[in-house]
Amino acid sequence: MTALTVYLLLGAVCMGIGGWLVFLLATRTGQWKDMEQVKYQLFEDPEEIE
Repeated sequence: MTALTVYLLLGAVCMGIGGWLVFLLATRTGQWKDMEQVKYQLFEDPEEIE
């Protein structure tokens, strides 16, 4: 294999591991808990919240 192929494979593996780590971080911080409420926040009036 050429050096370029090795670098491309290492880059792809690193990007895959990075994506997996971002997913784990989002799961641990609770960003997947209430996905339905997010779409309704667009229609809420900000003056009613305060």
